[in-house]
Amino acid sequence: MILGPIGFAAPMLLWGLVALPVLWILLRAVPPAPIRRRFPGVALLLGLTDDDHVTDRTPWWLMLLRMAAMALVIIGLAGPVLNPDRARTPGSGPVLVLLDGGWGGAQDWAARMELADQLLAEAARDARTAAVIRVSQPEAAEVLPTDVWRGRLPGLAPLPWLPGPQSAARLEAVLPQGQFETLWLSDALDFDGRAAVLAALEARGPVRIYQSGRAPVALRPTVVEGEALRLTALRATPDAAREISVAAHGVDPAGTPRLLARMTLPFEAGATEATGLLVLPAELRARVSRFEVEGVRAAGAVALSDDRLRRREVALIAGRDDREGLELLSPLHYLRKALVPSVDLIEGAIADVLPANPDVIVLADVATLSGAEQSGLIAWAEAGGLLLRFAGPHLAASDVSRREEDPLLPVRLRAGGRTVGGAMSWGEPKALAPFAETSPFFGLAAPADVQVRAQVLAQPDPTLAERVIAQLSDGTPLVTRKRIGQGQVVLVHVTANAEWSSVPLSGLFVQMLERLAVSSAATAPAAEDLAGTVWQPAQVMDAFGRLGDAGTLPGVAGEALLNAPLGPDLRPGLYKGAERSLA
Repeated sequence: MILGPIGFAAPMLLWGLVALPVLWILLRAVPPAPIRRRFPGVALLLGLTDDDHVTDRTPWWLMLLRMAAMALVIIGLAGPVLNPDRARTPGSGPVLVLLDGGWGGAQDWAARMELADQLLAEAARDARTAAVIRVSQPEAAEVLPTDVWRGRLPGLAPLPWLPGPQSAARLEAVLPQGQFETLWLSDALDFDGRAAVLAALEARGPVRIYQSGRAPVALRPTVVEGEALRLTALRATPDAAREISVAAHGVDPAGTPRLLARMTLPFEAGATEATGLLVLPAELRARVSRFEVEGVRAAGAVALSDDRLRRREVALIAGRDDREGLELLSPLHYLRKALVPSVDLIEGAIADVLPANPDVIVLADVATLSGAEQSGLIAWAEAGGLLLRFAGPHLAASDVSRREEDPLLPVRLRAGGRTVGGAMSWGEPKALAPFAETSPFFGLAAPADVQVRAQVLAQPDPTLAERVIAQLSDGTPLVTRKRIGQGQVVLVHVTANAEWSSVPLSGLFVQMLERLAVSSAATAPAAEDLAGTVWQPAQVMDAFGRLGDAGTLPGVAGEALLNAPLGPDLRPGLYKGAERSLA
């Protein structure tokens, strides 16, 4: 029943207003009129005055006030509703309140819960049961009294991924039995399988869709373009021109969270994409942990940073060589070509580069070290540095790590090494063996045309097998590694140039450097680069864009980081591999 702007959920109770006149008469008749009797003693009271006067009837204004109070009680019990839906007719049967439940609705989640509560209240007025399901993570529908679901609404939260074909198929399997009415609270974002879900719902009964007028905004992953960072924002609908502000957050040198930079991205009228370049100093860029659209609390409006944004510092140091004029024979030539696009190079003596605290120090055919150089490198490696050593004629001819293992080499070495046609010769150059599952190179394809003609040999040792991370087809170690404190030392048993092998001439050389975290690629890794790797979630993001500890979440296969859709098994966040991190 609707009277003007007010409707009533229980209009039959308004019949109580008819009883108000009867109540008026009853109240007027109480107390009953006094009975008159003669009493002689009254003569003694003649002439006395009484300052307090008590009326013999209830005043009319008090009666009116009481009637108004009773009328308000009756109207309140009738369930008044302000501005009800005039087109709505009382329904029957169960009601399904369907929520997309992804990050697209996180920004106005409180308003969605308020609307869901209102819809459940309307169903309660019609004495209907209800069920509530999120498309992003469908669970078996429980058709319960609406009051039960209204009590559960505060415990519902959006999830940090969008619905997809898998969740859509799951939803169709958990829908309530029989006919029901669907009230769909949509995030205004399309997803694969949405049409199939809508068709399945319409086959069960009427469907009403409620969609927010505020279209979600999202950020693409940050792309490195030279010295600049490209930020790209997306919006769901091609609306009028507007600008959004993107903030770069990170920590200062003291570890305190700070706003490091801010830039504006303009959406042109009718455009759904806005892009811009942000140039930051290398030191500042290395501290950025996330970019986010200001004023938007949603996981899609956050772009996390990983090792791709940070240009690592690599120090290159080569042993003395009398052929310095022959560039292609320089032990550092191929290293420079492989590393220049993605790292900041430092060249100089060990004593000069150690104070700069580089991420990686490369020693190309450096055999002997002074006591000060050795102690400095050990302290630097124990603090987390990566020492990458390449073999060469100097190392092969030296006595380093012969009788006992050198602290800055992963294995003991045999004297002289092995070459094609040498004392310990091969009949022909050797190819690479497939990389073992325990190797950081696992998943990389070993090109058949990569051949090794000479190498330094590792002495047999009980720890040798666990330190080999790459070997030749005959089982000879090619790359060995050991941990030193928080860091590590890696030895490549061939030269850094093409003198002993064709490894530096192949694309595998760059991929191996990336796997060792010598370089950090400015682009997302390819699927083959992540094949066979397992990444452990370090921090995961909720639907509101807040990072939290990953707890006991299981590791994720490297291929899934690139190809699998986000969901319960792959949450948005920061994942750590053996040597690097990915967002």
